[in-house]
Amino acid sequence: MTIEIFSLDYDSRLAAYCVNARCEYQWFLEKTTGAEDNLKIQRQIIKGSKPYATLRADLKRGCILPAIVLALKNIENAPSADTIKDWHTNNITNKEFLNSIRDSIDNISTADVYIIDGLQRTNAIRQTADELIGTEKQAFLKNRIRLELWINIPFGALAYRMLLLNAGQKPMSMKHQVEILSMKLQEELSCIPKITIYTSLEGRRRTQAGQFHLSKLAQAFQAWLQGQPTVDLKNLVMEQLLAESAIETLGSSLSADQQTQANDSFVQLVTWFVNVDFALPSSKLDFLSNETVLQGIAAAVGTADKNPSLKDRKDRALRTLLASLISDPDSDPFGIDSFISLRQGIDPSRVNVGQATRDMVYRTFREYFLADGTKPMSECWQFGAA
Repeated sequence: MTIEIFSLDYDSRLAAYCVNARCEYQWFLEKTTGAEDNLKIQRQIIKGSKPYATLRADLKRGCILPAIVLALKNIENAPSADTIKDWHTNNITNKEFLNSIRDSIDNISTADVYIIDGLQRTNAIRQTADELIGTEKQAFLKNRIRLELWINIPFGALAYRMLLLNAGQKPMSMKHQVEILSMKLQEELSCIPKITIYTSLEGRRRTQAGQFHLSKLAQAFQAWLQGQPTVDLKNLVMEQLLAESAIETLGSSLSADQQTQANDSFVQLVTWFVNVDFALPSSKLDFLSNETVLQGIAAAVGTADKNPSLKDRKDRALRTLLASLISDPDSDPFGIDSFISLRQGIDPSRVNVGQATRDMVYRTFREYFLADGTKPMSECWQFGAA
C-alpha cells in the first residue's frame, strides 16, 4: 500500500507547487488521523444530515469523490518552488524527483498533515469504514481517492488560497477558516526569536514576556486581515466583505519571490509584539496579555497596510514607539497608565467593555499612525476614548 504520484503543478500566483496523487482509502485514513485531531477547531462534523448519509451510502457503492486538498510540511529534500517553476516553464518531467518525493510523502508523520479542503468527505470515508466489517471493509479500504498535496507551502499562500476558494460559497465562516489555519500560523510564527506559543490543550498561563496563546494570535490575525477590531459576523453581507478584504490583503503580500518572513506584515507585527513585550517593565506584563489590546493594534496595523500612503507612517511610528520604550521603559511611552485609567472608566452597564476596549485601542493607534509617531500616546489614548 503506497501513494501514486502523477504530476506536479506550479501555481504562479502563489509561487508554490502541488503534487497530484492517488491513494487507497486505508493509506489516506491512516495519514489524516492526526490531522483530524489537529483540526478539532474546524467545523463540527456533520452527523445525521441526509445528504451526508446519502454520501456514505454512495461510498459503499464505489462512488468517486472530488480530490481532497492537503498541505504537507517538513517534506525533506523537496526542491524549492523556483526549481519547480523552471521545470514547469521548460516542460520538464523529473521522474527521479517524483519517485523520491513519493517516498517522503509515503513516510510522512500525521502531525505534518493538514486537511485544507475535504474534512467532511474525510469523515464520511472514516464513518463508512467504521460501519463495515470483514471482507466488505477490506474491499472498501482498497478504493482510491485523488489528492492535491501542497508541499511545504508558506502560511500566507495557504491562507490566501483557502479564503479565495471559500469566498464564493458558504461552507464555513471566515473566523473558522482562520482557526483552521492557526496550526500553520503557529508554525510560521514560531520562527520569531524569543517567542513562545502555547495552546489551550497545554493548559498553560502566560507568566513571562514572549509567551502568547495561539488563540489570541489567531484572533489578532483575523483583526489584521479585517482591518477592523470588532465585527458582527452574523451579518452575512459584512462577512462577505471581510472575506474579500482578507483576500486582497493576503494577495497583495504574495510576490514572485514568494513570502519571506521579512516581507510578511503580520509576522513583522508579531515580532514587534514580542520585542515590546520584552522591553516593557515587568509591572506592565499584562498589557499584551489582553486579547482586546492585541486585536485593536492588529486591526489598526491591518488598516494601515491597506493604505499605501499610511503604511510608511505606520512603520515609522511603530519603530519610534519601540525605540522610545527600549531607551526609557519607565517613562511609559505607550501611555499604558492612561489606557488603564480610561478602560476603568468604561461603564459596563452601558456598553460591552471588550468591544469598547478594542475600539479604543484601534482608534488610538490609528491616530498615532496618522501623526507619524509624533503625538504622545497619552494624547492618542484621550482621542481614542473620546
